[in-house]
Amino acid sequence: MGGAIGRAARGVYICAHADRDQRDAAAAHARISCLSALRRANVWAGIDRSLHLQLPANASTRRPTRDRGGQPIRYHWAHPRFPGAAERSWLVSPMEALWQAIRCLDEEHAIACLESAVHEGFLTIDQVRELCGRAPARLADGIRELEFTAGSGIETIVRRRLRHAGYSVAAQVSVAGIGDEDLVVEDCVAIETDGEKWHGPNRFHADRARDLKTEALGRRSIRLTQHQVLYEWETTLAAIERVVTDAQRERSRRFGRILTRLDDPL
Repeated sequence: MGGAIGRAARGVYICAHADRDQRDAAAAHARISCLSALRRANVWAGIDRSLHLQLPANASTRRPTRDRGGQPIRYHWAHPRFPGAAERSWLVSPMEALWQAIRCLDEEHAIACLESAVHEGFLTIDQVRELCGRAPARLADGIRELEFTAGSGIETIVRRRLRHAGYSVAAQVSVAGIGDEDLVVEDCVAIETDGEKWHGPNRFHADRARDLKTEALGRRSIRLTQHQVLYEWETTLAAIERVVTDAQRERSRRFGRILTRLDDPL
């Protein structure tokens, strides 16, 4: 076959164009699952970068412990609960992947994952609601907060954190001449959340143009990176609090000046 097919393990063969995760799954006689399956569909899967594989419940536990890149492999021993048309010999179905993921992730990332699955077209809202009915009890409060408005997992996380901190936060606010702003805090500060896939020099001018238009409309603008949200939140929140306070104070001054002018005798 001219090298088009290669041997991954005893009795298992793969195409030459198979990627690293597919090769590791084939070598372990397993399927790509859980967080690893979600990442292949651009669905939010938190910060765990290990390879997740599913094996039959009765499979041997003797399997490779690290992938070809040296990262840990996490195995799920279970019979499929949601077999479907999208299930493949090397990949679990979307329902199966998300069912596993919300059990692996903490509450914050699990809720972001559920919203992201709908945004990316990975599952429908009805399918996500079906999974929510089978979700762990620890996710109950977060499930009640689901909105399906977020354009990214980071946006979901920021929206929920700010609301839990007591702020009024509107999501995906449509503004003439700008488009949809990710989040608007207290109706005076716009927050844009830049996920990993939105980084790059080709976005620089467009992002700054949006920020300038937002400022021109009298609304402060903050742009957050994924790193600032996930690893520097204490500093990030302090900055947001300061900007919101300053914006509210400025809005009050403007309103006061308007009232003064209205009270002036003609």
